[in-house]
Amino acid sequence: MCNIKFTGTFRELTLSTIATTISIILTFGTAHYVEQKEKKAAARQTAMMVIHDMENTARNFRKMAKQEEKYREMTRYVMQRMAEIDSLNLDTAFQVFIYISAIADQKQLYTLDESSERVFLSSQESWKNIDNPTFIDEVQDFYASRHEIYDYINTSTQWQKPLSSQVLYQHQLNRDNGTTDERQLLKQALKSREVRYYLNYSAGRQTQLNQFADQFQHTSDICKFNIGITDEELEEYVRNTGRTGRNVKEQEIIGRWIMSATDEQYSVIEYFENHTYCQMNIIHLSHPIYDGRMDLKYVSNGTWELRGDTLHNTLQPGYKFETDHSHIIPKPGMEQEVETYVENLQRNGREQQKASAARQARHRAYRATINASGNKIELKWTEHDDDEDNDTEQAIYLSREK
Repeated sequence: MCNIKFTGTFRELTLSTIATTISIILTFGTAHYVEQKEKKAAARQTAMMVIHDMENTARNFRKMAKQEEKYREMTRYVMQRMAEIDSLNLDTAFQVFIYISAIADQKQLYTLDESSERVFLSSQESWKNIDNPTFIDEVQDFYASRHEIYDYINTSTQWQKPLSSQVLYQHQLNRDNGTTDERQLLKQALKSREVRYYLNYSAGRQTQLNQFADQFQHTSDICKFNIGITDEELEEYVRNTGRTGRNVKEQEIIGRWIMSATDEQYSVIEYFENHTYCQMNIIHLSHPIYDGRMDLKYVSNGTWELRGDTLHNTLQPGYKFETDHSHIIPKPGMEQEVETYVENLQRNGREQQKASAARQARHRAYRATINASGNKIELKWTEHDDDEDNDTEQAIYLSREK
């Protein structure tokens, strides 16, 4: 009888031990599996971040190449019409001026965004989990090559702007009101050997920029192939990058939101329950010919609708325009010039107001998210630049007015 009881107890103990052992194996085995899966997922996210950085770099170089061609042709257009430069469109004169000018004494004219590079190099755990030596080699070559290229274009004489900030400074000193007249400045600048040299090498700069873009796009293609990342997967990653808020609800939109509140501008938009909105922009305009600031006020109206995660705004034609120059004091001897300046602003404002009233309603769709506090909304959309023939993602942020 005792033997039977001992045998039964021994069997139960053995079974319990086996069960415990299996449980431990399953627990630690599952934990190990989950841990490895999470590491692979993190590594894949890191790989997509780097590949996205490669494609962004290629895209930026292509954009720079198109801008080079656009402004080169614009500059040559102006040079061929020097006799009529006084009647040249001010916007054209300004763009040519920007193209050939170093506005400030910058150490680096072309700046590099190294944020993704720093994340990759500092996160050794993530890239060590990418079990693909070819990918790692390509990434390291990409970062090294990109630095070499930016160092080259920031130091080569063929890339230096021909018009220094000192030229602009002297031009402004020679004008009584300290302002800039790009057309008068271009009369002398476009005759200089430095500008001719810069234009002569423009086509070469454009070719190099496209070659840099080809190089980095090829690197991206190699990396995507080796890691097994599709274009669709990368697009999904880009869409979800930085999306930290949740979808906004209709009742959360209603209210008054600040778009910009700086010393230069105050912009606010108010959404109403009847699905209309009112937007007000006030520009605080300073000028060397007077003390204080003049206010230019623009008020426009529209309708809104929320569909899923997308906010649809439709801006109605026309807007209300006002000027308030009661807070400015003309500099001594500048009274007549200030009066003329104000009259020109008002006339131009009325002309633009009239032209706006003749336009069609403008519609824009935003991907709308709101933060945890409910006091800040992010509105994102994709902007197509016809001149550059590319799409760029834009964003504005609304802060609830307190």
